[in-house]
Amino acid sequence: MTMLRRLMLPQLKSYIFIILKMWTLIFCVCLICYFFFNIISVNRLEREIVDDYKSVYSISRRFSSYYNNATAITLDEGRYFRNDVTVVVTRDTEVKVLSEGISKLRTELEKLIGDNLWTIAVFQNPSSYFHLDPIRDSYEQFYEKIEEDNVISHIVDNENLKQTYQSFYGCNLKLTEKYIEDGTSENIRSIYYPIYNKRHLDALLVVDIKASLLHERIEHYNKIKNMVVNSQNKNNLYQKSAYLPCSELDPFTLGINLVDLIKKIIFPSLFITLALFAIGYNVKRSKFLLQYDTMTGFYRRDFYEKRLKKMKAFSLLIIDIDNFKQINDTYGHKKGDEVIQQIAQRILASVRSNQDYCIRWGGEEFIILLDSVSVTNSEEKAERIRSAIEKELIADLHVTVSIGGVVDDDTTFSDAYKRADAALYQSKNNGRNRVTMAN
Repeated sequence: MTMLRRLMLPQLKSYIFIILKMWTLIFCVCLICYFFFNIISVNRLEREIVDDYKSVYSISRRFSSYYNNATAITLDEGRYFRNDVTVVVTRDTEVKVLSEGISKLRTELEKLIGDNLWTIAVFQNPSSYFHLDPIRDSYEQFYEKIEEDNVISHIVDNENLKQTYQSFYGCNLKLTEKYIEDGTSENIRSIYYPIYNKRHLDALLVVDIKASLLHERIEHYNKIKNMVVNSQNKNNLYQKSAYLPCSELDPFTLGINLVDLIKKIIFPSLFITLALFAIGYNVKRSKFLLQYDTMTGFYRRDFYEKRLKKMKAFSLLIIDIDNFKQINDTYGHKKGDEVIQQIAQRILASVRSNQDYCIRWGGEEFIILLDSVSVTNSEEKAERIRSAIEKELIADLHVTVSIGGVVDDDTTFSDAYKRADAALYQSKNNGRNRVTMAN
């Protein structure tokens, strides 16, 4: 294991804790921000839904102009099928030609609401015929009652749509609440639009829309905007209810659920956390590699030498491994690297990490800057280092070091280094494995 890994190992133990702390903070920030974004989306979506229904109404109202200008033909009692529209005639009578207009109405509505358009029906008043696109059993059953009870007029009266021709602005049609259609079990809403001419109710246009249109509109909005708005009326942190245009019953609800927020945020916030952590880790590692020697964990010479040249006071030790060339020649460079790494570990264990500085100066040569102005204290530290290296085997070998030192409070690095280096050579010449302090 290299010295770099040894130094980083204690930090690795705390990385999971750091990531969890970062993720908790980022998750909370993202959750709050995302929650408020969804609140804004609720208000925007409400307006868009209302506008969608208003557009449906606007398109439906245009049919009255087509109806009023349609030609009429005489048809016998029976059924007719034109332009995908079924015409049911209950007695021989003149029939307005509306099938082409109904097909055009369907095309325009489908552009807006797609498959959510369910049925288009036009009932004549009096009830001698009706148009259906497509024909459904529920409408046929409904029409059977019309001749007896004049149900069209009752619908107009009950839905407060009588004399809507007097309305210049507002709702001259009506949107029903949701109901289940007999025969199909489809959940729908119906738009009732009475067509008046000269104050007479000529016809009733009915446009059935699937109630699921609202849910699909919300889902589409969430997909496009990446939001989590729901249409449920429970368990929401925030919700807002409103009526659809021209409807006074069955309000719709837009809400924001905490569980949905968490599900949406948990993985993006974790990704952001890991990305930020990786960036921070790589910056820190790059900084480490620029400053420290990967084998020993000591400062690199090219990083620290600039600082040394600016200093004026020194308590400096030069450490050199005895007979290191012989170790390399005999046991190989891999063994030599192990010796350097283990000696570096013992040096680090013998100095104060926050006050003393270790520099790898050459292959097997190290400089130690001590936080001391006393020759005696510096010599004692040097002796402690020398003894720690000698007392136990290093990489299964008996290895020693020679040390030269200098203490001076008014000199240059160049001069301090020369004096310490001279003291180191005295240690070498006097038998190695010893400490010599320069005068």
